[in-house]
Amino acid sequence: MNNATNTMRIVVVGAAGMVGSRIVAEAAGRGHRTTAVFRRTRSDTLPDGVTTAHGDADDPETMAALFAGADAVVAATRPAPGHEHRAVTTTTALLDAAASTGTRILVVGGAAPLRLPGRPGSGSA
Repeated sequence: MNNATNTMRIVVVGAAGMVGSRIVAEAAGRGHRTTAVFRRTRSDTLPDGVTTAHGDADDPETMAALFAGADAVVAATRPAPGHEHRAVTTTTALLDAAASTGTRILVVGGAAPLRLPGRPGSGSA
């Protein structure tokens, strides 16, 4: 998919995380125009050609502006430790932003790093 006819514009939200950083690297390695969205700190080890943006995944208006013109969005967010209850709100905001721009979205992630509510010491931080 390295030729211009198969190149996509992909936005990865949660680009600093375990899953998001790997998706950014894979998309860029395949020649896609990739935008890595960070909540706070931008990674210093991004592949060449990756565009960066800052944005709060809970803000559908900001996300919609970032999604405009993208072929696909990958939502690879996870709540900060202690804020696991925000997962549904964040996912809903991202889905709403994608719907408002008509952009395809893939929600990915894992639960291994999360703590289980009501079970101190479960999971990992």
